[in-house]
Amino acid sequence: MSFFVADNKISIKQESIAIPSINGLNYNPGQLIELKIDPSQIKFFDPKNSYLQFNVKLQMPTEASGAVAKFMLDSHIGAQALIKDIRIHDGNNNALLEEIVGYNIATMLKYDYHCNDSLRNKRALSEGAGGRITPHGQLGTRQSWQNSHKQGFTVPDDDGETRTGLLKNASYCNVKVCLPLNTGIFQNDKVFPSMLTNGLRIQILLEDADKVCRMCEGVMLNRKKRLNPFFHSSNGCLTSTGAGGAMVNGTDYTTIFLTQDNGYLDPASVPFAVGERIAIVLASTGVEVATVPNITISKIEFVSGFNLIKLTTNAFTPGTTINTVANASHLLISKSVEGQSSYNMTYSVKDVNIVLQSLDMGSQYEADMLRRMREGGTINYDFLSMTNYRYSQLASDLVAQIQLPIENRRMKSVICVPTDSSVYTNKQILQASGTYEVVSGEFQDRCGLVGISDNIQSYQFTYDGRLQPSRLVDCSKTSSKTSVSQQHLIELEKALTAGGISGQSMLEFNNNFVLGRSVAVQGGVYDARNRQFSLNVNYTGASAPGKNKLWNNFVFHIRRMTIAGDTISVEV
Repeated sequence: MSFFVADNKISIKQESIAIPSINGLNYNPGQLIELKIDPSQIKFFDPKNSYLQFNVKLQMPTEASGAVAKFMLDSHIGAQALIKDIRIHDGNNNALLEEIVGYNIATMLKYDYHCNDSLRNKRALSEGAGGRITPHGQLGTRQSWQNSHKQGFTVPDDDGETRTGLLKNASYCNVKVCLPLNTGIFQNDKVFPSMLTNGLRIQILLEDADKVCRMCEGVMLNRKKRLNPFFHSSNGCLTSTGAGGAMVNGTDYTTIFLTQDNGYLDPASVPFAVGERIAIVLASTGVEVATVPNITISKIEFVSGFNLIKLTTNAFTPGTTINTVANASHLLISKSVEGQSSYNMTYSVKDVNIVLQSLDMGSQYEADMLRRMREGGTINYDFLSMTNYRYSQLASDLVAQIQLPIENRRMKSVICVPTDSSVYTNKQILQASGTYEVVSGEFQDRCGLVGISDNIQSYQFTYDGRLQPSRLVDCSKTSSKTSVSQQHLIELEKALTAGGISGQSMLEFNNNFVLGRSVAVQGGVYDARNRQFSLNVNYTGASAPGKNKLWNNFVFHIRRMTIAGDTISVEV
């Protein structure tokens, strides 16, 4: 009979320690956040369970009546969209341990494909992303996570039953977010020895505001149009013929009643705000019904007698007769942004901390490690990271060979994200006006953060002196926006898996179009040094591409940080 002996086991004490940024308290778009981990305070920490914590507040450029609207952060990645680039150095700033250019693009890639309802709800709670809260869409639109201001970015002006106060910037909340850092070091499950790297220095570059702020999809003409509130009547009461509440050409009105479609059952669920300029459009064509003057909301309330939402507005006169709910012919959209010469949303970040799960390994363990280092020992710390190799392609380049200068010793896969690099105004991005058309009638409002198919026909990689795979990968069905190219998704799933991303959902295959290639299977690696690596893309279909593209080619590979004495080197 034998007993378990714990002579060599280490007693570990764990605690959470918040470390504030070192270069200020408040930050605006485009500024740099710096954090330093002090090795005397944090000797070892659990990177995967550590996170970045801060407050973020959105701000409208004006509070004038007729120019306000409800905004939120990106519904897919939330406050992760605020991080443009991230760099991690050792504590002496001598060795660059990791650098991810286009961090928010890489995070969008991960969150769009490593996704399920549980993960989305968690991200909504902790990262400021959108949640599938009613109103959710019942009339044929895709599921929306970007139509509820209940996520905390704005607060109701009244008790929720009746809203009369003009929406102001004071109505926007300081939202606290806790972001896991999607880098190789901070997604590693191995304990990080910060005492041997003299701590860490982390630099975070903030993204421009126009790429991170979003309008509710239920007020936009160019997103999920049938998610918008539908016009019910002018008085909430319909006759048996369905014509009693119609708006007649040449008559003044001050009230608009909404149908119950899409779950608009209480004032808090309506995506419009008091003071927002709106318009009534024909549902079939999106053409605006002319009214004099512009319609501005002054009150939003629930009328129990009709069980309907009522909008009280300034007096307006429709130029044409507007039918009632009898045929759901008209819907409402926001015009607050469109009515301004420019609309420069912004945000502020403050109280930035990195919260680390500090581990106390014991003085005996630390002394033994330092002794071995003094005797000539080395420590190798491996982590799965990524490097972004960018390439610019004009819309006129119908056949392109994208050279990738990959020199990674232990490469796993490459995932290529062709983002739209066209220049848009802030108004265009907020309204998804004139941007890339994802499907018929639905335009992109995440320009520059997601990939676009743009009528691509096929692709193929070249490396190791051969075409990989041996036959062209067809993408024509996917880029037609009406079907799916199977082989493209099979190749993508293999690349995601090799890159450490569990492809749990392919729902965004068209909304965030990416190409992938796995170069190693079963946990293996590929030595890409001194190899000519290129991506060949073909756009020679019946329809030509229409957008300039910036290819973000993320090469997933294993990095090795080697610590020998006072020297730190990184093998990529």
